[in-house]
Amino acid sequence: MEQRHTILRRTVAGAMTAVMLVGCAGIPAFAAEEDTFTLGIYSTTDMHGKCFDLNPIDGKEVKNSYLKVATAMKEEREAMDGTILIDNGDIIQGSSIISYNMNMEGGVDNPMAICLRYIGYDAFVPGNHEFNFDMETQQIFYDMLADTTDKYPGTPVSALCANYINVETQEPNLTPYKVMTFNVGDKEFKVGILGFENVNVPNWDLPTHYEGSDFVHADNTERTYAYEWVTYWQEALREDEGCDFVIVSCHSGEDSGTVGAGDGDAVETGETDFSPENQVRNLVENTTGIDMVIAGHNHTVGVTEMKNADGQTVPCVNGGTSTLTKTVVSIAADGTFTIGESQNLDLTTYENDAGLKELMQPYYDRTLPFISEQIGTLSGDWDDETDLFHVQSDTMNLVHEAQLWATGAQLSISSPVANKDFCIGQLLGDAESAPISLKDCYSFYKYDNNLIYMIQMTGKQIKDWLESCTKDFTVEADGTITGGGFGTDQLYGMDYDIYMGNPEGSRVVNLTYQGQPVTDDQTFTVALNSYRLSANAAGDEFGWYAATGITMGTDAVLWDGSVSEQFGSIGGSVTLVIAEYIKAMTAEGKDITPPAARSHWTLNAGASDSTEPVADTVTRQAFVEKLYTAIVGDASVETSPTAFTDVANIVAVDWAADQGIISGNGAGSFLPELAITREQAAVMLMNTATALEKGPTGTWAVQIPYVDADSVSSWATDGVMWNVIAQYIAVGEDNRFNPQGTITSTEADAMIAALTTAGA
Repeated sequence: MEQRHTILRRTVAGAMTAVMLVGCAGIPAFAAEEDTFTLGIYSTTDMHGKCFDLNPIDGKEVKNSYLKVATAMKEEREAMDGTILIDNGDIIQGSSIISYNMNMEGGVDNPMAICLRYIGYDAFVPGNHEFNFDMETQQIFYDMLADTTDKYPGTPVSALCANYINVETQEPNLTPYKVMTFNVGDKEFKVGILGFENVNVPNWDLPTHYEGSDFVHADNTERTYAYEWVTYWQEALREDEGCDFVIVSCHSGEDSGTVGAGDGDAVETGETDFSPENQVRNLVENTTGIDMVIAGHNHTVGVTEMKNADGQTVPCVNGGTSTLTKTVVSIAADGTFTIGESQNLDLTTYENDAGLKELMQPYYDRTLPFISEQIGTLSGDWDDETDLFHVQSDTMNLVHEAQLWATGAQLSISSPVANKDFCIGQLLGDAESAPISLKDCYSFYKYDNNLIYMIQMTGKQIKDWLESCTKDFTVEADGTITGGGFGTDQLYGMDYDIYMGNPEGSRVVNLTYQGQPVTDDQTFTVALNSYRLSANAAGDEFGWYAATGITMGTDAVLWDGSVSEQFGSIGGSVTLVIAEYIKAMTAEGKDITPPAARSHWTLNAGASDSTEPVADTVTRQAFVEKLYTAIVGDASVETSPTAFTDVANIVAVDWAADQGIISGNGAGSFLPELAITREQAAVMLMNTATALEKGPTGTWAVQIPYVDADSVSSWATDGVMWNVIAQYIAVGEDNRFNPQGTITSTEADAMIAALTTAGA
């Protein structure tokens, strides 16, 4: 890695010197016949691999790709005396075409570099997703942009970043800025372009992807662009270079209250305090000397006017993943200028550029069969749950099973990153079986830049992280729970319940592993993705580091899928690992069916008494024994020993298992000492009624009228529906079933009495 790192330094250092010399000497000076010069400044941002007019995943048209940018810029260049075109980053991740190139072809002949060169971009500012990949793969991309031979179509593109800093030398790794010179009359008009990467890259990407570097100078303790500009670049551009106009291109959003949401729109976080992630307004309002800002990262289309420290208006443009921004600057012969209104050009109104499409066609042709090939067959009774953050689902259980298979870990941690309103069951429709391909895997795990790792965690670290995740949820006035995002993980392999009504720090209760309470000092192996391990003391967006103290550099990291023998060839991508799991099951002659869950979790709006022992709370074993006494009494019955690992020689449990009343947690445990919940009791009562031929028969279903119906676990739905009919379990005047609530001995006796007397 040290050798690779040195190669990066030498290459970019040479490129930086060359670009700055050319810029200062006057990059081909653009002249106008008139005394007034119209300069068009254009930008794109967060284009995320959109290099073709069809999406291989769904076959739909991509209406705002670089093919449209190419056409638009041909028209704009004809209308202007001079142009500047800047891409503000996040382009080598986000589509299946670039994913195939980066993961399967090592980024060689990168299609995105070809797009920028063909269209004639003057500058490229890296986004955080450029650091999803190792330094060698990044270097291939930058070398392609800088290439001056005829190996690639188009013209070289300057990669600019003033705050990607070598920790040892405190110098930028990439060219910090570029100066473009335009002749207006008999005078030169100099435009400086400065690039800023998002300072929060360490929150999201592995240290090996920016080894020996940070995204601010060492003395910039607040990690602000304003400090970088005032301390390092204002004098360089305004005085040393004599720039008449300065553009700062920042891969950062305008305000602290929005964050990007993958391929969707920006998400309002509600935060108003300064955020290093989105700090363009902070930059403008605390500085002078900047004439225009290009923003991005937050996927928000628009133009915002801001006041700088002197009260002067500074336009801020944001292409927001889908538009080409346009700002016209009119420059007079005396060097004065006027900034016209900025606008977002709608790329959907332009035709696709035929020349660029021809260049991109081979990439599409290689990607389509790779992602479309059938890798397995779905069958079985998959649930239709799409509320993946709030309810345990078959879809997420499959993700966890794949992570456990790949790593051999005991537990799996993952956040739901499926497409909105998607679940695996939709792939089946009304059919009994259906093919599944890699493109389907992208539908339920869309971020293939997440890499698979295995770490060691203690019981305390696990609980503290789950507690931290609960802060992402909000209980609304009607009792529904909203919230959840990329920082909201689910744990698989342990049973637990979350009660939002409990105080912070005590919301996660009943945390058990194989039927036994988890202790603080127990250790477990855990599969998870690389974004958690990129957190550290300086960058901890989701609170992982605060809760666990685990980073990529600690001994807790046991295994790295990106360099493993089995998964190194696919970069350790979680999405591709899921596909490999499906292929492995298929090779064994198995269909892909809903996993038998190894653990269960619930999310509840109310409070729980489980943080304090309740003497009269009925356990699962006690409830089964009450059922046995009521149904069997003194009669003699023959039972078979159950296969539960945590009970032995308990006649009531053996009987209940024989009768199909209980099935345990799906991982071989009955969990006898845990307090039984009302929804668990409902399922046992329905199963008992069925055994007594009092239960549901044929095709049946009723609507659950309880106001907290959404809180019922999917596996308990039938039991609660049957309770609507049979009314074994009483519901209060508030019409809340309280599915995860516990029951007293008196309540248990009343439920069982209602069952045994029904139909008598």
